[in-house]
Amino acid sequence: MHGKFGQQLGSVLSVSAVAERLGVTPPRVRAMIAEGILAASKVGGRWLVNVASVEKRQQASVLPGRMFSPGRAWGLLWLAAGERPDWLSPSDISHLRRRLREESLMKLAPRLRKRAVIHNLRGHPSDLPRIATEQPLVKTGVTVAHQFGGDLAPEANFLEAYIPESLLLYLKKKYALQSGPRHNLVLHAIDAPWPFDEHIASAPKAVVALDLLESEDARLRRAGAEMLGGHDD
Repeated sequence: MHGKFGQQLGSVLSVSAVAERLGVTPPRVRAMIAEGILAASKVGGRWLVNVASVEKRQQASVLPGRMFSPGRAWGLLWLAAGERPDWLSPSDISHLRRRLREESLMKLAPRLRKRAVIHNLRGHPSDLPRIATEQPLVKTGVTVAHQFGGDLAPEANFLEAYIPESLLLYLKKKYALQSGPRHNLVLHAIDAPWPFDEHIASAPKAVVALDLLESEDARLRRAGAEMLGGHDD
């Protein structure tokens, strides 16, 4: 799982090999590692990058079809959860209802990635319970997947959650959070109207499933696909 990546590297690539695959410079690859965009571990002074995270980055750059804006992505997810997205116009809601009738959420999933910007961070393990109580914060992914069945248990000393973009800098400063590959905190920052009601502590099943589906961990991707009633190819 996420927090154990440093101890459980599978297939890996050198920084130069990743740079060639992604069409960027080696310094950019190292920056992507520091930002948590690519999963990697330092061995003998050299960065070794997880192949799955490189492939995920490649796929994100060649996704078919037009990406949904954050507001429309959340609107579609709310309709899938049986809720009404009040921030959208009636015509937008009607269009999204039609899309859900014509295409499965599993098929639409790659086009919903703009719903938030993912920040892989590391904080002191003793701070995670306090971070989890910050408001507004809504737990998602592997942190709450067990609530929807399956055999996924919450990972110890790990937190995944949605926050408004405006809360990110405050949390980074308050808890001295650092970016990097050996993260124990995944924050999905939403730079759009906050879709969650005040009383909601955990994301709906469809949202949790999408977050699992976008994981670098094959087991979590399979769990997300099962929750959506599809297959992880």
